[in-house]
Amino acid sequence: MNTTAATTGSASPRAEAPAPSLRESGLVPLLATLAFAAVALFLFWTALQGVFLALQVKKIDPAGAAGGLAFVVAIGAIGALIAAPVAGALSDRTRSRLGGRAPWMLVGAVATMVLAVLLAHSTSLGELAAWWLLIQVSSNLIFTPIMVHIPERVPVARRGVFSAAVGVSHLCGVFLGQAAGAAFAQRLVLGYVAVSVLLVIAVVAFVLVNRRSNLGIPKPAFNLATLLKTFWVNPVKHPAFGWTFLGRFLVLTGFFPLKVYLLYILQDYVGLGAGAVASVPMMGLAGMAGAALGTPLAGWISDRLGVTRPLIYICSAVMVAGIAVPLVFPTFEGMLVYCFLAGAGFGGFGSVDYVLITKVLPSQEDAGKDLGLINMTTTLTQSLGVGLAGSLVSATGGYTVLFPMGIAFIVLGTVCIAFIRGVR
Repeated sequence: MNTTAATTGSASPRAEAPAPSLRESGLVPLLATLAFAAVALFLFWTALQGVFLALQVKKIDPAGAAGGLAFVVAIGAIGALIAAPVAGALSDRTRSRLGGRAPWMLVGAVATMVLAVLLAHSTSLGELAAWWLLIQVSSNLIFTPIMVHIPERVPVARRGVFSAAVGVSHLCGVFLGQAAGAAFAQRLVLGYVAVSVLLVIAVVAFVLVNRRSNLGIPKPAFNLATLLKTFWVNPVKHPAFGWTFLGRFLVLTGFFPLKVYLLYILQDYVGLGAGAVASVPMMGLAGMAGAALGTPLAGWISDRLGVTRPLIYICSAVMVAGIAVPLVFPTFEGMLVYCFLAGAGFGGFGSVDYVLITKVLPSQEDAGKDLGLINMTTTLTQSLGVGLAGSLVSATGGYTVLFPMGIAFIVLGTVCIAFIRGVR
């Protein structure tokens, strides 16, 4: 936060000046277009991973659907695992009239649209996995560069608002993605085209509104050694970053498998059968309602009090409470309560978690690369977390095990956050 000193004849204490508003800082266009692009991106990922892929896998291998979906998602996550930090590092070092991030975002958007059409026509698990892997690469050319705009352009005192916007966008994208998935369940090719075209429009709008030439700005060095370092930050030298990475990974490992397997949980665990597809949007609406409460509230408190860790503890507790509900009440209503509480808790968590991340970045010069590393926690949970969940479902013969698994990992992740020092 900026400070100003009142200068009088004698020494006087410094008073903190109020941070300029978003309008005064010229950040409203960035906030609006970032939220639009984030909604489109999360909508795209949710429609594909939560509904389209699940339906395609079940059609190809009805008996082994849980393992098949875990295989496809895990293979795809390998692409994102590599692409996220590399995309950040490349955009850190790109110079153009549109800025360093924009060219990669545009390439990623067009490539994602083409790959989505190819994915729609896949008829085997191998094809699904191959195209999904490439889509994870191309879509991370969008996600990592767009998120770097926050630490790059937004003052710390206003990052809570942006983090909250990303959190709300995530939950809105999930709900709209689930709705789109249900709407296009019988017309998958059209569904793939619709969600990918929306993504292209959102990315183009973001690039045009936020274009800022960086021609003439010196480039950081980039060679083989730099490329290899893209995938590493020393956790001993930067312990706050290390604990944030591990804590986020564990929390997402607890949260995401339940989202990925939501359709199957409704079909088999709750017993809705064929009617589960029509129920998915209602679950998304419950989650969005929870997020509408938790996300802005957590972001506002974070900005007002300048704290992150206590809010993460509270939000994690809300998520755990939500996950516990379907264990006691394995019903449609129990799942609605779970989605609402999980939406509120995860929305609040995402709102303050990103503020915490921006405070523990080892270097502003390599912010894109370091944010790409943090984004690997999302992709690692899709490979390791979803893979572990699929194995447990196969071993136990049901989806009940996913709920205690979720609770355990979220609690462990929250404990890791407690070890961070130097950040409130």
